Amino acid sequence: MRTVAFTLALALSAAPLAAQDAEEERVDLAEDGETGDSAPMDWDEDSQAMAEFERQMSESFAMFSDLFKVDPLTPEQEARLPLAGEMALEIMPEGTFATVMEDTMGPMMGAIMGAVTADPRLRLAEVSGVDARDLAALEDEAAQEALDIYDPAFEQRTERMTEVIVEMMGQLFDAIEPSYREAYARALATRFDAAEMRELLAFFETPTGGKFARESLLVQYDPQMLGVMEQMGPAMVEIMPSMIEGIAALEADIASERRFGELSAAERARASRLIGKPEAELDALQPVDGETGPQKTDAAEIS
Repeated sequence: MRTVAFTLALALSAAPLAAQDAEEERVDLAEDGETGDSAPMDWDEDSQAMAEFERQMSESFAMFSDLFKVDPLTPEQEARLPLAGEMALEIMPEGTFATVMEDTMGPMMGAIMGAVTADPRLRLAEVSGVDARDLAALEDEAAQEALDIYDPAFEQRTERMTEVIVEMMGQLFDAIEPSYREAYARALATRFDAAEMRELLAFFETPTGGKFARESLLVQYDPQMLGVMEQMGPAMVEIMPSMIEGIAALEADIASERRFGELSAAERARASRLIGKPEAELDALQPVDGETGPQKTDAAEIS
């Protein structure tokens, strides 16, 4: 869920920028005197853009149902759903995601967007067209003053954008919370039998058990948990040599792909028919040292 949330944050961050671009385009049209009867057209274009966005989002997130195939519950598991629903509500009471947004996701997005405004050279390079490397030697004060000339509302806009993104994410989390709780209940029904769930529910009725139930999901989003991600870098460095060795061993054990010039005459002819391109064209298109271009292979080598 944390990965999904972060992905959503990045996706949603593009929405205000897209809206800004659309508004700037309308302003340009107005200045050129091209508004006239364009409002219906703009509305149609906006509707089409929204429909396309909806299609892309549906297709993008549909991959999760393809990646994680869900087996139907057995009759015994279905019978345990009421108890599992009680457990899910104890572990994930209404408003859980709102708490996550307030305690973790909101501050995280603030930190991410704050990093954007921390170094004025980044935005200055973007709006001025000057290579960022040429701006590296600028003093902070000079870079900020130059940025204020180009984009005086940058910091204010970024702060407001952060607020909008956090608000949109809150609305999104509110919308998916019931479905998430239902899925949680179904998962519990597959992992605990009725006696175990009754025992856990009895534990949840105690002060300590109730606190554990309410905090067990939220603890996943605790800064203590999220902060451990910084260990990914050192861990990757540690395992990288063995990973490289494993890949090298794999490549040594399993034959790599062949180029068109390495195929037999029969294979060349068959590939040409299947792909629908002449052999000469496929021969010219074969990669050469990571690029495309003509590469001739001696007939003796082919055989």
